[in-house]
Amino acid sequence: MYIPQTLSFAVSRTDCVVYWHDKMVNILPADIKDRFFFFLCILMLSVLSSTTNEGSPYFDVMNYGAIGDGKADDSQAFLKTWNEACQVQSQDTTLNIPDRTFLLNPIKLSGPCVPVRINVQVAGTIVASTNKSLYSNNHWILFSYVKGLTLAGRGTIDGQGAGSWPERTGVAALKFYSCSDLVLQGLTHMNPQKSHIILTKCDGGNINNITISAPEDAPNTDGIEIGGSNHVQVQNSKIGTGDDCIAISSRCSFINITGVTCGPGHGISIGSLGDPGSGDFDTVSDVHVRSCTFTGRDTTGLRIKTWKGGQGEVKRITYEDIIFDNVRYPIVLDQFYCPSNVCKNNTGNSAVSISNVSYTGITGTSSGDLAITLLCGNKSSCNNIVLDGVHIKSSDPRKKAYAHCLNVKGRASNVEPSVDDCMHSGSTICLNSI
Repeated sequence: MYIPQTLSFAVSRTDCVVYWHDKMVNILPADIKDRFFFFLCILMLSVLSSTTNEGSPYFDVMNYGAIGDGKADDSQAFLKTWNEACQVQSQDTTLNIPDRTFLLNPIKLSGPCVPVRINVQVAGTIVASTNKSLYSNNHWILFSYVKGLTLAGRGTIDGQGAGSWPERTGVAALKFYSCSDLVLQGLTHMNPQKSHIILTKCDGGNINNITISAPEDAPNTDGIEIGGSNHVQVQNSKIGTGDDCIAISSRCSFINITGVTCGPGHGISIGSLGDPGSGDFDTVSDVHVRSCTFTGRDTTGLRIKTWKGGQGEVKRITYEDIIFDNVRYPIVLDQFYCPSNVCKNNTGNSAVSISNVSYTGITGTSSGDLAITLLCGNKSSCNNIVLDGVHIKSSDPRKKAYAHCLNVKGRASNVEPSVDDCMHSGSTICLNSI
């Protein structure tokens, strides 16, 4: 049973009154003798009426058995609410999670749904069960096959994952699988067992004004993972975590990241790509990162990482208007990625192709000596790598930052530290620690 959203109004000789859900929410003094104020009142009410989706279904989890005390399991109440909202005969529907604390066990909220748009409003806090035996399906909260989903509000999603960090086990907190035209807005995401948010096979997404938080020593707690997805925007968000702030993996294109603050964390990363063991041809294209800030002495900045001996293609990547504040590795392009801590620093004959990558308008400081690292697997694997207006100094005024390159083809202008020589020569270096 749903609660219809209703709007009504009344006009008297002295007042223009608006009622929303049977509550008076706005009063305009209006002298009916004054024709101007009368028509202003009617115009306002007309606009309100046209923008409130009168009759749009409204579902509240409290009406389906949720307790909201942070102790009782509210999973079934959430599932019942979702099923009602998903199957209602309407173009739009709203699922409301009020300002209380709700404990959830692993839950799957599936489509396809009848409404074209489903708006999930989160005012409260959703906390995960700490019972590790419940997590056998590789997720905590999973949305799948839902089109036009919005998850928004001022609430918090708390994975309570600290108990899983010592063993480096656990599941992602919030996963979206095949959810097109997705919107995530305003929420705070914290302390998952592993990744905070994962998008897989999502076409069209807007993530904006969210906060992601986990300790910098919490392993594998990536902020946002994007895989097999296209046309995704991440905007105006703050991410601090124990792994990549944003990780873009294979089969992604048209990813725009703007106004993000990263730190602590392992940066905004493309990859790793081209794992020879998978046999896949990994591709990433048209990624644009602009107006972002990186902070923290152990934070990584802009990173592209591929396996030696892999296959794939990375192309049309732009980084512009970037600020580094005491960052350990500001710029990294590494075709010798070796997570097992065994680097075989030889060029080999096979590498993921990387082309048309530009770094423009980049400034700041590095906590280490190595400010720019461009290591390509062979003499033909990296082409048209462009640096223009890049100025990175050591955060220690007594030290000098430097650049290191191998097999890079491209051009550089107005770059500090200089890469003029190292873009044509250099020796290998292992960066498996980042």
